[in-house]
Amino acid sequence: MSTVDWIVFAAFIAYVVWDGMRRTAGSKDLEGYYAGNRSIPWWAAGLSIMATQASAITVIGTTGQGHEGGLGFVQFYFGLPFAMVLLCIFLVPLYRKRAILTPYEYLEGRFGPATRALAGLIFLASRCLALGVVIYAPAVALSAMIGLETWQSVLVIGTLTTLYTVVGGIAAVVWTDVKQMTVILLGLGFVCAILLWDLLPQFGFGQLLDLAGAAGKLNAVEVLPAHTGLVPRLLDEGGEPSFWEYKYTLWSGLIGGLFLQLSYFGCDHSQAQRLLTSRDVGESRKSLLLSAFAKVPMQTFVLFLGVLMWLFYALNGQPMLYKSVHVERAASAELAPIVAPIQAEFDAALAVRTTRMKQLAALPGGPDSDPALLADYQRAVADVAAIRQRARIAVSAPGLDGKPRDEGDTNDIFCRFILDQLPPVILGLVIAAIFAAAMSSIDSVLNALSAATIVDYYRRWLRPRCSERHAVTAGRIVTLFWGVVSTGMALWLGGGGSVIERINQVGSFFYGSLLGIFALALFVRRAGELAGVLGLLSGMGAVLILWQTVRIEYLWFNVVGCLVVLAVGWLVSRITPAPPPRSTGP
Repeated sequence: MSTVDWIVFAAFIAYVVWDGMRRTAGSKDLEGYYAGNRSIPWWAAGLSIMATQASAITVIGTTGQGHEGGLGFVQFYFGLPFAMVLLCIFLVPLYRKRAILTPYEYLEGRFGPATRALAGLIFLASRCLALGVVIYAPAVALSAMIGLETWQSVLVIGTLTTLYTVVGGIAAVVWTDVKQMTVILLGLGFVCAILLWDLLPQFGFGQLLDLAGAAGKLNAVEVLPAHTGLVPRLLDEGGEPSFWEYKYTLWSGLIGGLFLQLSYFGCDHSQAQRLLTSRDVGESRKSLLLSAFAKVPMQTFVLFLGVLMWLFYALNGQPMLYKSVHVERAASAELAPIVAPIQAEFDAALAVRTTRMKQLAALPGGPDSDPALLADYQRAVADVAAIRQRARIAVSAPGLDGKPRDEGDTNDIFCRFILDQLPPVILGLVIAAIFAAAMSSIDSVLNALSAATIVDYYRRWLRPRCSERHAVTAGRIVTLFWGVVSTGMALWLGGGGSVIERINQVGSFFYGSLLGIFALALFVRRAGELAGVLGLLSGMGAVLILWQTVRIEYLWFNVVGCLVVLAVGWLVSRITPAPPPRSTGP
């Protein structure tokens, strides 16, 4: 980074931290600290919802996902608009007619304190685990960009975000998220412009789409199980995957994604908290509908940036290894003799692919006019991907079982591009966008973890009669505690793989069961506390058993967890006496 990049980067970060810390005026009681005095405008709450989910996961992980697998990952979001509409109909009115600070307060009114405590515990565990990944991913990228060790980057991100979240509460979270979302979109826009500036002089836009589509990069909808990209299972033990083993199809996105999004936006307090900060039901609904209409186009755009990066490297020379530590290992005396022949094979495969690309683009009738050439091009694309994976395995550290593994470099592709290709000032802005994206997710989760701890445990069980001032002070201390814990989790959970997938895999172990208990509360009126507790435990247990025994992709965990909670809860409700009516029930 140049001096001017450092100035741009440091100025933005300093402004965000200052802006967050000055939001203390409305944080004198729990209503202010955790609900923004119910006065946050709907558009700000909506942008905050998008910023929390976007995060560095979108900037780093989704662009890499687009480079490797094309647009197929967008199917993950197909259930989101339907989820938002259902939440507007069922959960938003349920939450807003009560003066609650967390969704789990409602569960006590419906089922009793044990269910509330268990649901809150599931939230705390899932968010803490996921937050470690959210911090670690941008820390790795930033360490490569600004010359810090990974652990130092983790500490910088964790410390600065914790600082303004501790002081300003939810108001600091929302208003810094608005500014961070603006910078994220601005940075991604500059990257898109630079990519097109390079690519369009070489080929027309239609030709670029033809080349990407012929390579399987534009398959945004897979109605039936099919390849997501040309090499979906290079390390599989053999055989064709079953329907349940394909990660991203129309059905996994619409069904599994629907269940995940319902739980994430409606039952996970890090997102549901925004629904409690607006003035009324109408405002809360509009904040959700903003994401319903904007999220899928935004994710498609970010994935398409990854596709453009793939085209850029295909036409200008692609690195065999993107991760800097892989490049260093490949150059070591021990591995250089092993990697050199792979590199030679990779260079030869690249030359074939480039030749086929140019031949295909020159066809007046498009790629389909010469099926033989199209097949040769697709084989060349698959060969390059397969050789790249062999190279990653050669330089990756062995797994815990001592066997070779692929550490993956999906999260390094975007970072490699911006460091090599972006001019000064723009580079500083984009790195600031990555940092902002990380902070916009971390601050929301820290405040939500603190709210659940104080409202659902500390004030409910330990100090029920404490003053508002005491509760807010305790909330700030707990926010600091969760900041320290999550930073430690980031160092412990660090590893390879696509961060956008890892974060959703972690959530999918928990989200189905959380959604199930709220669905049980809404639709099984006879269900009481025993039904709620046993349903929650059964849903979590079913997902764990499924994970250990059956080959099934993670999106379906959300469906299984929810349905098991409903089935067990309904069954228990039929064989136990009906519970007495509760005044705070639905």
